[in-house]
Amino acid sequence: MERESVFLALRSGDIFTVRVGMQDDSEAPELVGTVDSGIMACAWSPDEELLALVTGEARLLLMTQDFDVVDEFPLAQGQQGEEAPVALGWGKRETQYHGKAGKAAALETSDPVQSQIANARMDDGEDDGQTRVSWRGDGAYVAVSFIAQNGAREMRVFSREGRLHSIAEPIEALKHTLSWQPSGRLIAATEKLDHRHDVVFFERNGLRHGEFTLRKQTRHVLDLAWNADSSVLAVTALVDTGGAELEVCVELWADRNYHWYLKQELRASAMPGGSLLRAVWDAEDPMRLHVAGSRAYISVRLHAAPDVAHVASEQSNAAAVVVDGAQLLYTPFRWANVPPPMALHTIDVEMPIAHVAFASFGHGNGFAVLLADRRTVVLYECGAEALQGNCPVESGRVSLGADIVTHQIAWPRRDALVCLGLGTQHEAGDQQVVTAVDLGNLSGSSSSSHVLDGSTRVIRLVAAERSNSPSPLLLLAAADGLVLEATVDEVGAIDVMPLTQLPAGCVEVDAAVIESETEPDTVIVVGRTERNQLFANGNLLSSVCSSFYLRRDFLVLTTTTHFVRFVPVDADLLTVTVSEEEDETLRYDETRRRVERGSAIVLASPLGDSVVFQMPRGNIETVRPRALVLAAVRRALDARKYREALINCRVNRIDMNIIFDHAADSLMADWEEFVAQINDPDLLNLFISGLRNEDVTLSMYAGPKARTVGVARPAGVEQKTTNICRAIRPVLQATGDSRFMPTVLTTFMCETPADIPAALQMLAPLSTDERDSALTYLLFLSHVDTVYKAALGLYDLPLALLVAQRSQRDPREYLAELGGLNALTSEEYRRFKIDAQLGRAELAVEHLCAAYMEACESSREQELWAEFTEYVDAQEMHRNAIRLLSGHRRFGDACVLLGEHQASKREWSQAAASFLLGGAHTLAVDAFVQAKEWRAALAVASEPGVGSAQTVHDTAVRASAVLAEHHLFLDAATVLLDYTERDEDAVALLVRGAHWAEAVRSSLLRQRSDLVETTVRPGLLEAHSVLLEDIREISTTFTAKLERLREVRATPLEVLAATGQPGEADDSLDNIDVMSDTTSMASQFSTFSATITNASSRMTGSTARRLSKKSRRKEERRKVRGKKGSIYEEAYLVDSLAKLIDRIRVHQSAVRDMNWALIKCSWLKAAAELQGLFAGLVEVVLECAVFVFDEQRMQMRLDANGVAEPVPLEVNEQGLASQPKHPKPVLPTFAWKIDAICE
Repeated sequence: MERESVFLALRSGDIFTVRVGMQDDSEAPELVGTVDSGIMACAWSPDEELLALVTGEARLLLMTQDFDVVDEFPLAQGQQGEEAPVALGWGKRETQYHGKAGKAAALETSDPVQSQIANARMDDGEDDGQTRVSWRGDGAYVAVSFIAQNGAREMRVFSREGRLHSIAEPIEALKHTLSWQPSGRLIAATEKLDHRHDVVFFERNGLRHGEFTLRKQTRHVLDLAWNADSSVLAVTALVDTGGAELEVCVELWADRNYHWYLKQELRASAMPGGSLLRAVWDAEDPMRLHVAGSRAYISVRLHAAPDVAHVASEQSNAAAVVVDGAQLLYTPFRWANVPPPMALHTIDVEMPIAHVAFASFGHGNGFAVLLADRRTVVLYECGAEALQGNCPVESGRVSLGADIVTHQIAWPRRDALVCLGLGTQHEAGDQQVVTAVDLGNLSGSSSSSHVLDGSTRVIRLVAAERSNSPSPLLLLAAADGLVLEATVDEVGAIDVMPLTQLPAGCVEVDAAVIESETEPDTVIVVGRTERNQLFANGNLLSSVCSSFYLRRDFLVLTTTTHFVRFVPVDADLLTVTVSEEEDETLRYDETRRRVERGSAIVLASPLGDSVVFQMPRGNIETVRPRALVLAAVRRALDARKYREALINCRVNRIDMNIIFDHAADSLMADWEEFVAQINDPDLLNLFISGLRNEDVTLSMYAGPKARTVGVARPAGVEQKTTNICRAIRPVLQATGDSRFMPTVLTTFMCETPADIPAALQMLAPLSTDERDSALTYLLFLSHVDTVYKAALGLYDLPLALLVAQRSQRDPREYLAELGGLNALTSEEYRRFKIDAQLGRAELAVEHLCAAYMEACESSREQELWAEFTEYVDAQEMHRNAIRLLSGHRRFGDACVLLGEHQASKREWSQAAASFLLGGAHTLAVDAFVQAKEWRAALAVASEPGVGSAQTVHDTAVRASAVLAEHHLFLDAATVLLDYTERDEDAVALLVRGAHWAEAVRSSLLRQRSDLVETTVRPGLLEAHSVLLEDIREISTTFTAKLERLREVRATPLEVLAATGQPGEADDSLDNIDVMSDTTSMASQFSTFSATITNASSRMTGSTARRLSKKSRRKEERRKVRGKKGSIYEEAYLVDSLAKLIDRIRVHQSAVRDMNWALIKCSWLKAAAELQGLFAGLVEVVLECAVFVFDEQRMQMRLDANGVAEPVPLEVNEQGLASQPKHPKPVLPTFAWKIDAICE
């Protein structure tokens, strides 16, 4: 109650409240009321807001905390209640046959309640006749069991508002006990029949819902009580334990997989003080049971832990046992996977079992059983025949001393048994005692004890295997996290000393020993708390661990996030933390695996590769996780057990590349042993066919330490498969066993690339039957068409015919084809036809050339030469032809053939060389001219016997025209001046190329001063005007964009980001471009300079229509960025100014050359105008360069939603992150300026 008082109700009807914590005896208990008819039973609701009270007049009162009556009504109400069963019309009484009674019996009516009472069995003396009241866990309903007026017991359910909800289905012998499951699903009661005693269950609507039978030794049930989470039912009963009188016992029953197990029996004789009166569950801790006796009180803390084998032995049965009263359900999971409540073997004992401990010595197949009297231990061991899964047999019994009540046992050695219990004969009162019993004396009289410190309360006794010693670790885990180690010497003396301190008390404890050659061995104690925290000594491994199992190599644990994890057992276990986040860098993570929600580990095979899980509903599932399978494979490979490793890979679908990659160098030298162990062609074929040029120990199976490696190493291994095939093939062939012929063929087919011709050659020495079988297997490995082509490539027509007969091809096709090849008389020509058909051009050219040489001086020479040239042209095998015909009279023809091919591809320089090599000088001259190599062309043309003077003149004219087309005006003019008399054309070309000094020099050298006046000076004036116009246009554009840049930078970025969207720009700026149409030329050459500019030419007219869709979108985006008011405008302006500066820098040489020419012509005013205009432009550029490029602000862009955001940072050469900025271009200088010109 919330008033800090104790409620006391007397059968006489008085109700008292007693204040808790009264300081003196002056305050007597307060009488709050009296029920005149007496009180038969009462119970507070779970929320302590209502009190259900049954009076002596069989009425139910519902009262508040202030004892105000809410409702009052009689228990025996006549109606059925709100949840009365509803008949659906099937099997109505009126439609049934009633025998002699006839139809009148069908029309009889009766009160259903009275009929239930009448059918109920009268009390047989087992019922105490008392009324029982039990609330549902949420307080919405209350159940009342009482004796009706006719003497039969009834159970009724009432709602919180006082309405009758249901009447329980009548059963033959319902007894007085009653307990409603807190979860609300079932109401427990008991039924005593002649042949058995059952605990029966009812639903809220009163219908019966299952039962289980108590042990035959149970004589009378006193009480039923559910724990807080409805998982355990405590049955307090009088039990026949073999003594003179019945003994009070508390039986703890739990259900799993639709079966009720008797997990513990607490006897009064095994309690301190030797008595047991009442057992009550704790209201907050569902697994704590309070037991009170006449002279003592104890608190029992329960915890469910699997009893399984732990010894890592090759002969271990990996067994688990389940306690079910006086039966032990034994299943060796190495041999059978039997789900509970079934088992492979059932072992019966004379009384319920209290604790089971597996042996920690030998193979770990034996176990010790502590019985419920806490005085008897039964030993079971497996003989040699038990290794096949037979039932263990009893090997002895131990009677423990009467002065210790034993709760847990451990069997660390064959000759010693260790017990943990409460001693009752010590002066300090009841204390925990650790006892070592010498099994040489089964009476238990020869033992030694160690009394534990009263401040240390040990809750767990565990024997953990020690791999480097036959004596295991004996661990005593205390409630405060302290872990003690108990040692038993050779004479049986026991000693206890502290081992480690865990951060919290653990209900499950195990330990592992980490061996070291240089340092002392490290003992790691692993413990799990009730709050799912998993510790390794002081390190918190996981805070979501629901169960774990410790092997020598792995700590296997399940998490509340429904994963099973595998942590290597090594020194890192003291520092590592099991992360719940999946590592995205690992494509294959063998340390984690998903499991069903609520799965718990039963056991992990100590040396095997399986893990047994128990699902929430109770069934058993065995899985073979990758981590354990790979560990088993690696152990087998280290021990050179190749067959075991390979079969393990095949069964568990592990990539067999690990067999080689795990220890590549070792296996490369051990192929003989590998083949001898496997000795199975199918397994060898499976291994070889699965090879890849990849090291799987670096990719798929990097091991449990892959997370700590860091950057992944490349897993590719060049020529791995080919090297293995070539290494194992001689070993297979050396055996001389014909069974391995398919494996030998597999080695050829698995090379990279597959060596099918070599595989076909292996068929030649075989007999007909063996050849047919080998060919069938070869066609299984490769497509029949591929094998057919390989057979043809061997030029073995009978073999090709044999392969073709096994294909789906039309015989009319391949017979005609093979017949035509066989009819050819020339072997070289036949091979040419085969190679040409198979697309092997190099071999085909060789064989065709050989066939041509055989046919020289014969009638077929011209025919074969024509076919040779045609094939060489078609396959572009000209170089091969030149190599094959070296020294032959047809060598020149082959060179000319190559030259013509090169000329068709416009490779003029290469074609000219080929023509020269073949002696075709005229063709060589033409090729040199097209290659713009005019000096070589005229050199060849001028050779004696090649051409006349007119030919040389014509060649020079053609060369000049080609050079002029490519804007090589200086070379074009030089050719005309050196080899012709066309001086006017030469000077005109120099003027077009802006070579003013050379034009004047050549005119005067030829004594043609008139050309200066007629050609040079007019051209100079025209170029001067064009250059001035271009400089003015650049200056105007530069000034406009510079001023606009100043305006943009004067506007804050926030304003631009808020209002400067691309769509809001002024459309009048759409046609503005950096370049002008006046000087934009497709050739990127100006009329006054032969220097290639860096400026991009503007595409207009039909050229723009040839832009691709992608280019048009790019141009549109570029135009949008340049619009006024856009957030991109500043970057656009800076980029435009940089391009203009590049054009100004290019114009420097053109201005210098033109000023020299103007001075030569005495046009000082024009020169001064040009130099002054250009110098002013350069000064403006140099003055504003700092403002334009060094004061750039943060660049902005629009995200996917159209919102302005900063451009992401970039990492520069110094490794520093910064905003991307336009680089400063190379600035112009004044080195071009002529000081003598006065501006």
